[in-house]
Amino acid sequence: MLKLLGAGMVVLAGGLAGMQAGRSYARRPVEIRALMGALLLLQTEIGYALAPLGEALERVAARADPAVALLFERAAAFLRENPGATGAEALAAAVAAASPKLSLREEDLAALRDLGAALGNSDREDQVRHLTLALERLRVAGTAAEADARRYVRLWNTLGFCGGLGLAILLS
Repeated sequence: MLKLLGAGMVVLAGGLAGMQAGRSYARRPVEIRALMGALLLLQTEIGYALAPLGEALERVAARADPAVALLFERAAAFLRENPGATGAEALAAAVAAASPKLSLREEDLAALRDLGAALGNSDREDQVRHLTLALERLRVAGTAAEADARRYVRLWNTLGFCGGLGLAILLS
């Protein structure tokens, strides 16, 4: 009886590990869509509201999806705490601070870092153009992320349970 309970726990642990691995694939497209929505808000703030960068980032953080709001909160806080800082420095610091909590890949975060070079350093039209470019890069990444999610979520779930079952068989 005890052996059966232990085997069940091994299978369950393997299954949960697989589900955890699959969850990051499922969260990535959601976070990319949330990031795109936040960048559209930022584009509106810069392009039409003519808000200064720090203020625009604060407004976006307040209205953005909670999944990515931390990025914009950190960038706004960095600009507030370092008055001479550039948009590139603020976004780089925000990405470094928030990336461990996100399921975004390096290429998704690189779009933000590249965007930072233009934010606050060029005229309004140029900043809007760079935001449009970042949105396009994220749209392409979002399409790939959705394909990966469809392909890998079920795979990881199955592998986790099968791996746990295989280990339980080996241990018994």
